[in-house]
Amino acid sequence: MKKILSGVLLLAISANSAAINQHSIIGNWTLEKAQKSSSIVSLEADTMKLTGDWKLKEVSIYDINYPDYGPQKINLKYKLKITTEGESEYRLSGSELQRYPKSPTIEIVEGSASDAEAAQSSRKEIEKLIKEEFKNFMPILHASDTKLELQATNGNLKFTKPKSLPVSKLTRDTVPFFAPEGWRFPETAKELASFDKRLNNDPKNLFTIVKGDFNGDGFVDAAAYLLNETTEQVALFVNMSLKDGTYELIPYGSAERGTVIANGVMLTDPGEYVNIATKSKVTIEHPAFIVIVFNTAANLVYWHPKFKEWVTIPLGKRF
Repeated sequence: MKKILSGVLLLAISANSAAINQHSIIGNWTLEKAQKSSSIVSLEADTMKLTGDWKLKEVSIYDINYPDYGPQKINLKYKLKITTEGESEYRLSGSELQRYPKSPTIEIVEGSASDAEAAQSSRKEIEKLIKEEFKNFMPILHASDTKLELQATNGNLKFTKPKSLPVSKLTRDTVPFFAPEGWRFPETAKELASFDKRLNNDPKNLFTIVKGDFNGDGFVDAAAYLLNETTEQVALFVNMSLKDGTYELIPYGSAERGTVIANGVMLTDPGEYVNIATKSKVTIEHPAFIVIVFNTAANLVYWHPKFKEWVTIPLGKRF
């Protein structure tokens, strides 16, 4: 971008290039006003709140070409480095968060002036023009329906909103993760064995999906049965939400042959449970899930916080 100031001063402004990071965050975005100058609340999501103690820093290089400067008509050419960081004011304008830097740092970085004193003298004149320009609020963040861009110390961070989460055709409830390629959520009652037991005991989810914070990190996790029509397999998948708003999705146990989901899954609360094989008691601190083998058995599956792995214990017949 080029600007002509006072008719004689040509400034070529270019910001340093920065790498772009891509992140996907599940949830609705809400821009909020800054709470204080050192912290910007920039993104609100169902599973996380991205907030900033963002150390915002912007660097611009001005190419100064000032012909016939002063009484001696000196031709000045040099570069000014303008750094804006530290104390700032913020305001929200529509979908744009704007920043006003209070004290930009200005320094000569290189030049070919025939008179150093003239260069420093002209710098004072130029600083007045630049500081006048910096009195305006500058946009640092812009949000649209699908993208949020934030200018921060580590570059331009671009957050892209993923497509809408799937909704179960059976339960009409939102599913917190996308099925892997080739797999899908059950769609009809014919794909569920022991449907009467499911309907009578879990009319909302039909023992097909559970949602809860399995590892106590404050994010919603899930477990659900999926079908693969191509391979004719059924598997229980566990989704563990991560702090950056993404998630890890892995099958629990081995996939079974079949086109009908024979087993069920139900959510269970923290508390004390008895292992019927050893008669020992187990206390769990976070929600877990129970895998139901209808008319046969039930197994408690919980996340062990110390060993960072899933533990299964038999509970006996449930349904």
